[in-house]
Amino acid sequence: MPYHLVKALLVVAGLWFSLGSAYADERILSYDSQIEVAEDGLLTVTETIKVRAEGREIRRGIYRDFPLLAENKDGRRYRVSFDLLSVRRDGLPEPFSEDDNGNGVRVYIGSSDIFLQSGIYTYEIRYETDRQIRFFDTHDEIYWNVTGNDWAFPIDAVSATVKLPKEARPTEWIAYTGAYGETGQAYRAEVSGSDVEFKTTETLRRSEGLTIVVSLAKGVITSPSAEQQFGFFLRDYIVELIGVCASICALLYYLIVWWMVGKDPKRGVIFPRFEVPEKISPALAHYIFHREFSDAGWLAMSAACLNLAVKGRLVIGQENGDLTLSQQGKEPSHVLSEVTELPTGEAYIDGWIKKRGGDLVLNKANGKSIALLGNGFRTAIERENRSVFFKDNLVYLLPGVLFSIASIVGLFVNATLDLDQTNFVIVLAVFSIFGSFFSISLGVLLRRLSNPWVRVSASYVLFAVILYGALSMARFVTEYTGPLPMAVIFTAFLIVISWIFLNIIDAPTLAGRKVLDELEGLMLYMTTAEKDRMNMSDAPEMSSTHFEALLPYAMALGVEKPWSRAFQSWLAAAVRSGADYKPNWYAGSNFDVANISSSLNSTVGSMAQSFQTSVPAPKSSSSGSSSGSSGGGGGGGGGGGW
Repeated sequence: MPYHLVKALLVVAGLWFSLGSAYADERILSYDSQIEVAEDGLLTVTETIKVRAEGREIRRGIYRDFPLLAENKDGRRYRVSFDLLSVRRDGLPEPFSEDDNGNGVRVYIGSSDIFLQSGIYTYEIRYETDRQIRFFDTHDEIYWNVTGNDWAFPIDAVSATVKLPKEARPTEWIAYTGAYGETGQAYRAEVSGSDVEFKTTETLRRSEGLTIVVSLAKGVITSPSAEQQFGFFLRDYIVELIGVCASICALLYYLIVWWMVGKDPKRGVIFPRFEVPEKISPALAHYIFHREFSDAGWLAMSAACLNLAVKGRLVIGQENGDLTLSQQGKEPSHVLSEVTELPTGEAYIDGWIKKRGGDLVLNKANGKSIALLGNGFRTAIERENRSVFFKDNLVYLLPGVLFSIASIVGLFVNATLDLDQTNFVIVLAVFSIFGSFFSISLGVLLRRLSNPWVRVSASYVLFAVILYGALSMARFVTEYTGPLPMAVIFTAFLIVISWIFLNIIDAPTLAGRKVLDELEGLMLYMTTAEKDRMNMSDAPEMSSTHFEALLPYAMALGVEKPWSRAFQSWLAAAVRSGADYKPNWYAGSNFDVANISSSLNSTVGSMAQSFQTSVPAPKSSSSGSSSGSSGGGGGGGGGGGW
């Protein structure tokens, strides 16, 4: 044969083989499983998997999925163990890592920074697993999914050998091939003493597998002892046990703490009071009554400014439609001269305005200055009165909150969630984060409501709406994912009870309860109709001085409208007797003495709004071997390349 012809044939052959290699598919060439059964039911499995890698899916190595949840003959799910003993590639130890893949474990074989060349590789995975023997009344059996039904590659040949304990003999054996639930019989089996060997007779396509069933006489495998069954119980119900114990402990702790420090002192007898509580300013009355500063403290600061005006320290006026605060040189004649020392909050405002010099116009141009004034005002009152009239008691809840957080972490560490449930938890977490921001924003708005009963009612309506939305979402999701994971249910319970007790743990002190009783009595007096007020014994006679002395408190407590109407009724009769009224503390031009209630409410009500709007916004399977199918029993899983 001529030399050039031989050379051409060699080139063609080389191209042929190179093209064949280039278009070879990645697949499992052989899959062998040696299943050693111990007398106590422990399985030691050695899987030898020969693959062809072409650098497409199998780049660094392969991965093997092993489910940790199985079902017994009654359909109850239980947990099995998986202890990886060794991993080898071509006879040599190979690096590996284990990850949770939802309802089991995924073993990645290979190194993330080492890529394989195209070729044939043989992997050996050796592991132990328990609770794979199914115990029946007349026999026991091994129902084992050899390959799993989730491999990403076809499998050319599968063999599996079940090695029973010494002297043990199988009574029945059968196998199933095909996709999950199919009952294909593409296999042959051979028994040799205590060993049963199965071999497939057809290539298994992707998502097809081999499942084997071997029945044994009773007594070959020792049934679990009471101690072992207790351990299995703990393993199966660890999430439920953590959830129940955590919920009971957290609830009991919160109840005990609430009973000890969060329970309000007994309410006193409420009757109309005509005088303000001793040494309690309007701003402090607001702070005590609400147990905080509502609407960021602007209403309390407005009441303080009004009280300063009534005392002759300030004049409230208007300039181009904006409210102004300015100093007044002398006290009105009706103000008691002994008023010299100012309460803390009022002293701060008075000193701030004096230091500033000139008028303070409540508009956006002065927003930063007003924000500083508001911060200083609130800080001054809070620093002086913290824990005097009421205590938030949040420090007592801290152990319970930390315990609840640790319990939630424990729930999800031990929970075994499938992919749909995991996705649900992720979606729930995202919605919870956005819902938290939404709830906080609404909470800020609710805090601005001056009436505490309205604020509390709105808070519980909001909570009911959120709870209804959460339950509706859970019902919708369960139609697709099945029952909600217990970890999610217990987590929701722990969050709800923590939220409830965070809202009710604060309590007034004995001194605070006394002041609250006096303030409620004062409110009862100021909201009583004029005709009924006249029937009160020892009630002081209405006058402009009496009216103005209580007006800042009415504003701070949110009852300025009925108090102003009462004064207007009195004034209407007084005017007919020749009396007149023009407040010395107001210098605006829109004050209508004929409609004093409307004028006062407009002036007083707009002050807090002016303060607030001036401040810049912040930036912001089966029961026996006679029936079954591929994919049933223990074992299973699948794998792929990475």
